[in-house]
Amino acid sequence: MIRHWDREAGDIRTRGSRQFLTGRDSTAHGIYHRLRMFFGEHFLDIADGTPWLQTILGKSDPQTAEAAIKQRIITAPGVVAITSFRFDSDRNTRRITVDCTVLDVNNEAVRILFDEDVI
Repeated sequence: MIRHWDREAGDIRTRGSRQFLTGRDSTAHGIYHRLRMFFGEHFLDIADGTPWLQTILGKSDPQTAEAAIKQRIITAPGVVAITSFRFDSDRNTRRITVDCTVLDVNNEAVRILFDEDVI
């Protein structure tokens, strides 16, 4: 069975009878999902989401923005610890780059590269 995270479509791409990711793929998917969800976007929990407009892209200092992103990553399902983290932002173009490695519940390293325009 082949399972891949389709970054272009933002969804799971599978071949086979199983439709759910497991292990490292599941952890990575959870992190990408959490980072892409804007604060207040989820209709069942408007207190959930990444505070892109409230904290990260606004006039806040880089340390506050970095802390907000780390909080979203560390609270993703399956994440135990952040082992490396690099954050860059271009406020004029709203381009965000997060390059990090996390340790998951299976004691595996999972690398995340989130490099997107946040509009």
